Amino acid sequence: MFADVSGSSSLYKLMGNEGAKARVDATLVSMTRITEEHRGVLVKTIGDEIMVYFADASQAGQAAQVMQRTLSDPKGLLPVRIGMAYGDTLLENGDIFGETVNDAAYLTHIARAGQILITQGFYDVCCMDLQFDCHEFDRISLKGEATKRVIYRLGWENETNTNYATKVMSIDGVTSSGLNQALTLVYGDHQHRLTPELTPFVLGRDPSRSDLHVQHGLASREHCQILFRRGKYVLIDHSTNGTYVTNQHQQEIYLRREEVPLQGEGTISIGQPLAGADDNVIRFFHPVT
Repeated sequence: MFADVSGSSSLYKLMGNEGAKARVDATLVSMTRITEEHRGVLVKTIGDEIMVYFADASQAGQAAQVMQRTLSDPKGLLPVRIGMAYGDTLLENGDIFGETVNDAAYLTHIARAGQILITQGFYDVCCMDLQFDCHEFDRISLKGEATKRVIYRLGWENETNTNYATKVMSIDGVTSSGLNQALTLVYGDHQHRLTPELTPFVLGRDPSRSDLHVQHGLASREHCQILFRRGKYVLIDHSTNGTYVTNQHQQEIYLRREEVPLQGEGTISIGQPLAGADDNVIRFFHPVT
């Protein structure tokens, strides 16, 4: 795990050296304490960042969640961005090296304040409770790799810690219980009837990578995808220009590497607002019961 204090550079300009350093130091102390409480080992502090390793991925994930919850409270502490990876490493003279270390560092650099990003390998070995808190974030080529891999965002907000036994159902469970409702997508003369087992469903410019080929200059190769999660269809943007979504009776939402549930009926506009769009609009219909 790497946990990096966010916004410290601008803080020094606003508060001066002594005031800013005091807040950064307090944040680092808080992160170190939480690390130790979850049986993590602090390897070193690198400027405004800590480098930590754990013997157990679930403990690492729980520590990251507690860090974000603690630092989100108005206690004079600063927000952080966290990257985590799982795998073999080399421990030498108190320092740690290897591909897993590089992956965690890379995720930290692309995370935003308040985010926890993890690799597929980390997701695969953490406990089910943490997996329920994860959402696909992007498909990227990690440093030194040519192929793209899925990375996840680990949620930490308090509402993610509710009892999932009452709200999470598998695709098979939803279908067999009669709760399944198809999502219909209409793009030009084409219509797609999307059911849970057909997700993830990719919208994009590259016909070899997408299920719905969007022929528009503002569309990315794999612009966005639709997943079926927790009884809902969710659109996740992976694009350069973003996606504009209008749900029934709601204002238009702009997404860029973010997600939103598709409710009732509405529109998905690729790369530009609906008001200025021409032929790059997908309409969706999802019956609400």
